Amino acid sequence: MQLKDFMYYPNLGCRLAMIRCYEWRGSKSPAVEQTFIQQLWFLLGAINLFYQNLGLVIDLSLSETQKELSAFIAQISETCSVMGLTLVGASNMWMLLYYRREIEAVLGELQELYPPRRHRIYRIKHYYEQSTRLMKHSTTFFLFAYAYYNSLPIVELCYELLAASQQVKYKAQSDTWYPWHLFLAERSALSFAASYLCQAISSLSGVAVIMSGQYLMCFFTTQMRMHFDALANGLSTLDARHSEANEQLKEMIVYHCRLLHIEQQINRIFNFMFLSNFSTSTIAICLMAFAMVMINLAAAFKYSVGLMSFLVFCVFICYNGTQFTLASDKLLPAAFYNNWYDGDRNYRRMLLFFIMRSCESRVLRTYKFTPVSMATYMAMLKFSYQLFTFFRAMIK
Repeated sequence: MQLKDFMYYPNLGCRLAMIRCYEWRGSKSPAVEQTFIQQLWFLLGAINLFYQNLGLVIDLSLSETQKELSAFIAQISETCSVMGLTLVGASNMWMLLYYRREIEAVLGELQELYPPRRHRIYRIKHYYEQSTRLMKHSTTFFLFAYAYYNSLPIVELCYELLAASQQVKYKAQSDTWYPWHLFLAERSALSFAASYLCQAISSLSGVAVIMSGQYLMCFFTTQMRMHFDALANGLSTLDARHSEANEQLKEMIVYHCRLLHIEQQINRIFNFMFLSNFSTSTIAICLMAFAMVMINLAAAFKYSVGLMSFLVFCVFICYNGTQFTLASDKLLPAAFYNNWYDGDRNYRRMLLFFIMRSCESRVLRTYKFTPVSMATYMAMLKFSYQLFTFFRAMIK
């Protein structure tokens, strides 16, 4: 099993978004250049994704201002909840493109460490199956969410056309303003078709880059957990009485230093993604729940999948962050319960240095503030619910 096998699902997200798959030294994979059609499709998806944020704001600013407070809050909730998804997609796309060189550099360093020569207990298959299962189920959910979200306008249109008492509204996925609204009626068949197509492309690009960003983070945390596990098992089986114990411990310390350096690089790459995802998700979860309650049954069906999407990809990130921390915490007890008392003075000094470096848990953070963990996920949900109750109280 090769390192590139772990990259199947991150590369799947890249292929869906038509982003060139990552290449790194030592992968032994031939470089694949993008065709003109692929580049054009990526450009079309990126433009639609970034424009939709602007179009939502323009449509909100052009809407009627003389409304009841409840209707005005409901409209803001509907607009901002859709913007939450597009903003998360745009931030993930920016991260994947801006940090491309850094990502490939970390992949190259992990390739050099894979698999470790000395540490036999590595459990590659276990970590591969665990991460693959997690990403496979997430892929199924995100593709279902994409199909569900984009099928609702078609279902609603068919219902309005078949029901004689219903007025045909030609409502697309979201209320986004487009330039053709200047010369076409917003609620016309041609305008609906163009808006629907643009938003379908935008949502596909957004879902693809969200998948790619999350799976890349899962890939990195899985590799780091695997290395921490290998190092902990190496320490627990290291015999201080062995003639080569000092040299083996030196190698482990160097190995540990390289892992800490990679951990810092991973934090630097994903800092912005963590910050944008958590801040946007906290507000979007509240507003989507509010829109489901305040607008109508159709909105409840539409935004239920958006709400579930935010809950799923936030728990995906926080779960991987927690597993990363738990794996790094294995090093301290492994070093402490080593038979260090049978080693010479140099061995004990080196092991003491290792223990001091292992006392602090390795944590993924959003710019060194909020840790990426399940505790943060629960705090985010709690704050979202507080915002939800605050908005409910405002309109009563």
